[in-house]
Amino acid sequence: MARPLRLEFEGAFYHITSRGNLRDRIFFDDKDREKFLDILRRTKERYGYLLHAYALMENHYHLFLETPKANISQIMQNINTSYTVYINTKHKRFGHLFQGRFKGIIVDKETYLIVLSRYIHLNPVRARMVKDPEDYRWTSYREYIGAYKEKESIVDTAETLSYFSKTKTAAMKAYGEFVKEGTGERNNPLEDVEAGVLLGSKIFIVKIRGMLQKRKPDEEIPQLKKLREIIPVDKVVKVCCNYYGKMEDELLKKGKGKEERQTAIYLSKIMSNTRNREIGRYFGIKGSTVSETLKRVETRIKRERKFQKQIEILKNQLIVE
Repeated sequence: MARPLRLEFEGAFYHITSRGNLRDRIFFDDKDREKFLDILRRTKERYGYLLHAYALMENHYHLFLETPKANISQIMQNINTSYTVYINTKHKRFGHLFQGRFKGIIVDKETYLIVLSRYIHLNPVRARMVKDPEDYRWTSYREYIGAYKEKESIVDTAETLSYFSKTKTAAMKAYGEFVKEGTGERNNPLEDVEAGVLLGSKIFIVKIRGMLQKRKPDEEIPQLKKLREIIPVDKVVKVCCNYYGKMEDELLKKGKGKEERQTAIYLSKIMSNTRNREIGRYFGIKGSTVSETLKRVETRIKRERKFQKQIEILKNQLIVE
């Protein structure tokens, strides 16, 4: 039900949405929503995530999560599976409740924490279910403004409120005003999402791309592959030549600079996403020979710490230049 995002790291922020199959309802009454919140409470305890905001609509939900541990896939698998079992049992139905896998966007909290929080809390207003966000019971908005009646809150409001004031009461008031100022505005922060999975500043995007460069291209889902900065093969060769103090023909011709040549072939593959056959043409070898070279280099990386560091240095040079 929840295909791994493949990019999980400690301290990551995610905007999560999941819709009903064929856009059908997933919440049929208030007891269903209460059950969903109970599942959030239980999974928070089990997986140790922070919940910064939520909105439970009729045929979908929004969650704004922070994962101190790199475990978003486990979290979402448990939430959606548990709720599906509950609904199918209660309403004597079968099959999928949700429309495919959940949608997760990696969020830069420094730029979008309060903006995305407002967007989530204004969902019922944009859907014309209520005029005032405070009038809708099934979002975390009332917890932010101090109107929540329950003793135990499942929402972590402290970090968001800290943007408005050091005093909690003043921060709650300012946050409420901030949200209501967005009523009627058409600004949608999700319009800034890159490749369908990343919402953040240019610096944040560079950081995520740096993380992606450490992964094999075939480990990523298509959306994340779009974020990988494409480094052309000729640039890889140039950087390798400078690093090793070699001439270009020493890397391109067979039998010359074996280690340097193999490193250049390996980096050409993982940094450019170019097919083995095309890389082979560049280096004057067959695509199958490229495959063999990749395996040899990967084996060395696992066994030799010094060589591993060398590869990381070259990767960083390719990203920066």
